[in-house]
Amino acid sequence: MKAVVLLSGGLDSSLALKLIADQGIDVLALHFSSPFCRCDGAGGCGFSARKISEFVGVRLRSIYLGEEYLEMVKDPRHGRGRNLNPCIDCRILKFVHAKKTMEEEGASFIVTGEVIGQRPMSQHKRALNLIEEESGLKDLVVRPLSAKILSPTIPEREGWVNRDSFLDFQGRTRKPQMKLAQDLGINDYPCPGGGCLLTDPSFSRRVKDLLCHDLLDMDNVELLKVGRHFRLTSDFKLVVGRNESENNKLIALKQPEDIIFEPADTTGPTGMGRGPHAEQIIYFASKIIARYSDSDEAEVKIQIRTGREEKSFIVLAEKGENRFSEQI
Repeated sequence: MKAVVLLSGGLDSSLALKLIADQGIDVLALHFSSPFCRCDGAGGCGFSARKISEFVGVRLRSIYLGEEYLEMVKDPRHGRGRNLNPCIDCRILKFVHAKKTMEEEGASFIVTGEVIGQRPMSQHKRALNLIEEESGLKDLVVRPLSAKILSPTIPEREGWVNRDSFLDFQGRTRKPQMKLAQDLGINDYPCPGGGCLLTDPSFSRRVKDLLCHDLLDMDNVELLKVGRHFRLTSDFKLVVGRNESENNKLIALKQPEDIIFEPADTTGPTGMGRGPHAEQIIYFASKIIARYSDSDEAEVKIQIRTGREEKSFIVLAEKGENRFSEQI
């Protein structure tokens, strides 16, 4: 018997993976990532998924949901949560891909680490049933952590898995999962919590800005993760780095038509402007860079670079004003 386990790399999915693999079932772990993953990088969820897969001794396959995910975010059929998180549509999209993987692998069912009542939008019985039906996986999703408070699925009724070894976890507390992890020898798992940037109010405001201006694409999403953001016109946005790492990231993300702003004679932030602009907008953006520079002078020279030319402005730093405090 073979199963596909959806593995985020977090605590719950790691426990579900171990419980299923310990029954002797042939397992493929399936890890999803998207442009809105909070835990990217060397120590992120992808790393955790690899680590737990190696610990349990199962294969791991990763799927990146890019443009397809953005289209779903723009107009989720089942709405959004408190911010811009389209949790139900997100689960349906992942389940559709999981079903395809299940069929390709010759597997018989799907396993998740979902816990009833843990996430208010997508982890209650009505939502679970809806997600299964719309993804074509009705009665084929096993949830070991909450199985005993759910109706038995086909794999449980047919004896493909041992339902007696499953659990009755529910609610938002993670204490039972932490105890189980200790019992199963699973250590050093990520801190429990949401891994999606779309649940973050500040980040969601930035995404809303792109949606309002019909600018939500892969390049602009990557830029949302860096710096302070200022919408100067409906077409032009300025992003200001907050430290050296973000300054370097902005330069790396620069496209040919983007504009780089830097203080010429003092230390300070790098800024990147994107979009059509008039000369007065460039001057105003330069004043914002001067505002965040380390200069003690009243006037600051700002160097401006595009793909075609370089020039500079002498602008007032206006350190005492708060006119630039409104950010996206």
